[in-house]
Amino acid sequence: MKLQDWELTIQQIIEASNNEPKESGKYKVLTEWRSKLAKTERPLQPFQIDEIVREVRKRLTNSSQQSNRNAQPQFVSAT
Repeated sequence: MKLQDWELTIQQIIEASNNEPKESGKYKVLTEWRSKLAKTERPLQPFQIDEIVREVRKRLTNSSQQSNRNAQPQFVSAT
């Protein structure tokens, strides 16, 4: 399965997750998307849905880690 074919869906899931302030909301978004992907015209197999969800989680984790690095104050040595 090519994740590039699912890029739009991945972006939509990420946007929906980013709109949720709590982890429980983010989990709910992923659960709802799993259901949607399983019920499309051409339903995806569970392992295909897992692959999309893993990519979403990876990007969300990378994004939050980057945000945390940018938010940390920079200390300057006064020597």
